[in-house]
Amino acid sequence: MTSKIFINQGSFGQNSIYKWNKVATALPDLEPVVLPADELTQKMRSHIQTNNSIIIGGGDGTIHHTLNSVFQNDFDFHRVRLGIVGLGSSCSFLKSIPSAKKKNSVPYITDRTSESSVDVGKVFFKTEDGTQHTKYFVANGSIGFLALGNQLFNQKGGLTQWLKSFSTEAANNYIFVKSLFKYTPARATVADTVEKKYLNIQFLKAKHYTGEYFFERGNSLQSGLLDFHLFDDLGPLHTLKVFYNLTLKNEFKSPTHIEFKDKSITIKTDQSVPLELDGEIYQGKEFLIECVPRKLRLMTELEKV
Repeated sequence: MTSKIFINQGSFGQNSIYKWNKVATALPDLEPVVLPADELTQKMRSHIQTNNSIIIGGGDGTIHHTLNSVFQNDFDFHRVRLGIVGLGSSCSFLKSIPSAKKKNSVPYITDRTSESSVDVGKVFFKTEDGTQHTKYFVANGSIGFLALGNQLFNQKGGLTQWLKSFSTEAANNYIFVKSLFKYTPARATVADTVEKKYLNIQFLKAKHYTGEYFFERGNSLQSGLLDFHLFDDLGPLHTLKVFYNLTLKNEFKSPTHIEFKDKSITIKTDQSVPLELDGEIYQGKEFLIECVPRKLRLMTELEKV
């Protein structure tokens, strides 16, 4: 029986079809519907009105878009089962699912006979004018250096888009250098700690967060907890040292790097800053970040925890 797969045309630097062609032979029962994000949203909303499952093709941003724009309420989360084919630049969420299958390095979970429910992150935030927003995320989020990097990474055209279509790692390295010259740290208060400058504040549900970078900390997609990583800002040379260590070892052991697990945390900044969730960018000054257990139904079977 043939099913539709809704593919975000803009994924992988506007080149998602290239990745789809690499995996299509492994998924012969899927019929691609390829559209720009806005048009795709309307098709997907119509689909879930009469179907209890949906399969999407894209990266972390496409999953993020599905949870926040296609799913309209808690009932959609409860009712609809999600299948995913990783056609994006990074695919951090799928890389963190042990049961995901692969064809030509493209991960996917599309088993309509299997199901598991996984945690998602949820962020309540206020913009500078006091407007309140709520967004879900599946893989990770950040405030600070990495958020700026994602903002630059998402800009269309130019060298960045060209690099993305050939090598995510090359694009990430280029953006890192560009961010070094553009980043100005904001002062932030995390929970009840003293206000200070942070290089980066990360909160993760998946262990991967960009390209091949990951934190191996024994968290799971069903633990009910988020991983938090706080990096103090000590200037550009320190930033280079952090990046070098993460490149070699995917870790940075230092008094300037604090890591912990928790169900929720509050963050306040002294000015409006970029908030990155699954690679998508928002702006805010006050944030409540929390884990919502077993919120999202997936077409795969995870090991019971």
